[in-house]
Amino acid sequence: MSVKVRFYSYDVEFEFENSVEFPVVPQVGDEVNLLSFFKYQTSERIEYVENMEQLNLYNNAIVGDKTWCNDLQKNEIYVLIQLKFKRQ
Repeated sequence: MSVKVRFYSYDVEFEFENSVEFPVVPQVGDEVNLLSFFKYQTSERIEYVENMEQLNLYNNAIVGDKTWCNDLQKNEIYVLIQLKFKRQ
């Protein structure tokens, strides 16, 4: 059974509202790489890479905090995870 995850960060503004499927809930202190969730050679992936380069941030981020949430409109339970990106 997988878990639905959404991200937020004070370093990067995410424009997507959809959840990402994880096999297990990432724990505080775990390292995640969002680049792997974008399909190869898509405009979204290219835009993400360009934005990260402009902000001088690495693609890898550390899970800083997590909270279980319930989206009543989508009838979806998910984990909201704060990501802390490292500067290059």
